[in-house]
Amino acid sequence: MRRLHIGGRIRTNGWEVLDASSRPEVDHVGDASDLSKFASESFHALYASHVLEHFDYAEERLLDVLKEWRRVLHPDGTLYVSIPDLDILAEMFLLRESLSLEDRWLVMRMMFGGHTDESDYHLTGLNEEFLRMYLDAAGFTDVRRVDDFGLFDDTSTYTFKGVPISCNVTARRRA
Repeated sequence: MRRLHIGGRIRTNGWEVLDASSRPEVDHVGDASDLSKFASESFHALYASHVLEHFDYAEERLLDVLKEWRRVLHPDGTLYVSIPDLDILAEMFLLRESLSLEDRWLVMRMMFGGHTDESDYHLTGLNEEFLRMYLDAAGFTDVRRVDDFGLFDDTSTYTFKGVPISCNVTARRRA
């Protein structure tokens, strides 16, 4: 059973890594929106943490990405997806009494990306409701929010000031 970690940073046994940058742990260099190098129904699991927000919601670009991920997912496969939760981040940003200006600046960067390179820009703000809407439109079902996937130590489990900032969901490919 093949499993694909989109945007992975660490080599993990049993997972192939796809990333836009070539690094030793990367098995496949490419854009997460174009999985044409993989046959349909190639993977039993796809994992992506803090990747979807890099795709524009305009002109259905984000929806097309999810449809492409669904295409390569086996009919009984699972999508594990984590996004920075815009609801949580927006609430944190408004905590002027509790957070310093520097802390609020970091929250703003979690919303819009760190802008450390040309791919570190967030083009879409998502919360659970929006993510569910996109997953449904792309042909996923059985969407479930989870606290932790128990798979990787990455942004899906990141907390800021003790608050988890991610919305983590599993979804199944609708036949």
